[in-house]
Amino acid sequence: MPTRNTFVFGIGGTGARIVRSLTMLLAAGAKLNDTNKIIPIIIDVDADNADTSRALAALKTYKFIRSHGYSNTEEIRDGFFNANLNTLSSITPENDYSEGLDDSFQLQFENLEKSFIEYLDPRGELVGDINMDLLEALYDNSSHDDPNTELNLKLNQGFKGNPNIGCVVFNNLANTKEFKFVLKSIGEHDRIFIASSIFGGTGSSGFPQLVKLLQQEEKLRGNKYGALTVMPYFNVTDDSKSAINSDMFNSKTEAALSYYLKYLNGKINCFYQLWDRPLKQYENKQGGIEQKNSAHLIELIGATAIIDFVNKPDGNFASRGQTQYFDYGIKKEDQVIDIRHFYPNTAKTVMEPLTQLTYAMKIYLETLPEFRNEAFYKELNLADKYSNNEFYQNLTAFFSVHYKNWLLEMSGNERTFQPFNLSQDLNALVREKPIEVKKVLGIVTKAGISEAFLKTELGKLEDELKKSIPDQDKRFFKLLNRISMECYKKLEALPSMI
Repeated sequence: MPTRNTFVFGIGGTGARIVRSLTMLLAAGAKLNDTNKIIPIIIDVDADNADTSRALAALKTYKFIRSHGYSNTEEIRDGFFNANLNTLSSITPENDYSEGLDDSFQLQFENLEKSFIEYLDPRGELVGDINMDLLEALYDNSSHDDPNTELNLKLNQGFKGNPNIGCVVFNNLANTKEFKFVLKSIGEHDRIFIASSIFGGTGSSGFPQLVKLLQQEEKLRGNKYGALTVMPYFNVTDDSKSAINSDMFNSKTEAALSYYLKYLNGKINCFYQLWDRPLKQYENKQGGIEQKNSAHLIELIGATAIIDFVNKPDGNFASRGQTQYFDYGIKKEDQVIDIRHFYPNTAKTVMEPLTQLTYAMKIYLETLPEFRNEAFYKELNLADKYSNNEFYQNLTAFFSVHYKNWLLEMSGNERTFQPFNLSQDLNALVREKPIEVKKVLGIVTKAGISEAFLKTELGKLEDELKKSIPDQDKRFFKLLNRISMECYKKLEALPSMI
């Protein structure tokens, strides 16, 4: 079978948040078929956007954990962090163009530390009176002192809901060394997926421009393309000083959908669409480090669209020049969503791996430090490694900073996704599906996931694994995965909630 990579472009804040959710699903071991690498590429002109920064930090931590948790020669198909989630610079085309390319998950724009009019005419030489009249007819310049009018808009915090500005800037993406490397890197069997919102400025303008730039290359017109467009799923507070107005979200969505239907139909093989009734009103932050929206269920569902596209057999695509459209539904609408609201395929894709990773997180952060006198703990030298080993420090960061906070953000959102009781013990971890522990006169007669069970299983697994995995860090990583599977088996033996 030929090598096949999947390039996942996350455009703007929503695209970055979907990539963040994809990172969590792949860390949990969500299954991918017949793909060698996933190459996430975040495109956001707002370089300081906190949503983008969090996604990039999670990707970087994932990459480190995977590279140290597995042998380079091992073919990985199962277990936590098994997907080869890597940077653009990890690919070397036949004519190597990677010299000087940053080992980063983000494409960089240039010359954005200025207003839009300065971007169009950096030396102030080209825009004379006639051209200025034309620009003022096309773009708002009603107040020369207002930085939110279109011609005066500073570009380094994004396009603030102005796709008419974004499409101009995105055209220059083709001139960056990173994008030139992208064009050289995509092979004939590779797939391309683009995730963006439709109601802002960066996503709605960047998506069609990116498709145009990619398909200008004749060799890339025959690749399989997937796209996720996210319609409004939150609002922002009113702020007269802000260029962002959520009252315009629906009209922008309608206009963008009409454009996409006319100009992109047939150019995208699989078109996924998501929408939710906005329950959450975020603070009106125009960009930068203050734009830090809580994770949302819609973004997690968006990540499942990427997995669906990656796993789709070649024979399941429509004929060339035709587009398949996909929507997503749950069994019923509630404010609080858990496993009972999903259909079986989604439950398998999402809940099984997330549940196992959540067991692993609880065991790693809360249980194992209490087992320091156990033989397996000493055998693996965990007392020292928890504090001083970079691999364990990255595991701790991923669990406590990235994964746990991601779950907590979704559980605290207005559209609450709360499949887990994170404050409870391992038996009560999965919401509405507790593992029963029976006691008679204070004596346990039927144990779920008890301390004794964990100690016994961890000891047995360590004795088994050290015969085939001499490296302590790699052995521990496999041990963590195996013990979480043993916990999941107890849960799986209970009646299904689906």
